[in-house]
Amino acid sequence: MSDRKSNASVESLNDQLLLQQLINTYHWRADQFDWEGWAATFTEDSVFEFVGGFGTMTGRQQIHDTCKGNMDHVYEVMQHVIVNLDFELTGTDTATGHGNLLFSALPDASKPTRYYQSGGRYEWQFRRTAQGWRIAHTRLQFLWNNGLDQDAVFESRD
Repeated sequence: MSDRKSNASVESLNDQLLLQQLINTYHWRADQFDWEGWAATFTEDSVFEFVGGFGTMTGRQQIHDTCKGNMDHVYEVMQHVIVNLDFELTGTDTATGHGNLLFSALPDASKPTRYYQSGGRYEWQFRRTAQGWRIAHTRLQFLWNNGLDQDAVFESRD
């Protein structure tokens, strides 16, 4: 393999790992209710389509404010499990990806048997910025839930 091809392969693998790390940070920050750190995973002009949830949000600040405003007062504990991640580099500074989400949350941490649980699918578009890879577009659609406290958070805003 030529050095050029080898370097391109290494760079591609590195970008894939950086994208995975970005998505892990995105979910970890949400689980910690660190909305500032969570919002920093988006580009300033990011669009977030939350199908059947909060609707379409445009810009990092609106995404932050909407999600924080709808989640902080409802759950004391959240756990996002993201699986089946797949990323594709579409250009030097652009990429797409998707993954499956399993979401569990406790409205009251002292009652761990009373929980909300759901599953959905993410689709992302990423852009490399001066701060590294960031989420430029998100589409999240939940496919199922256990029905507990569904309306407390995920009322459709569309």
